[in-house]
Amino acid sequence: MNTRTSVWYRVPEVWLILALLGSAVLGSLLLVSAALRHDDQLHANIPHAVASPLPPSAAARPSDDATP
Repeated sequence: MNTRTSVWYRVPEVWLILALLGSAVLGSLLLVSAALRHDDQLHANIPHAVASPLPPSAAARPSDDATP
């Protein structure tokens, strides 16, 4: 039987896995560094302000008819 064992660095799929893993690690490090460089975009004059993707509650909305 003529079996030939491949060395790990000669298998193309190993290089693909290493490239994908390296790009994932690099991307997450860049995301962390970008998050650390930017502030939270909160207004300083609002006490206990919390960043939220939700719209303001009904109590915080203006009550005039022109505002949806």
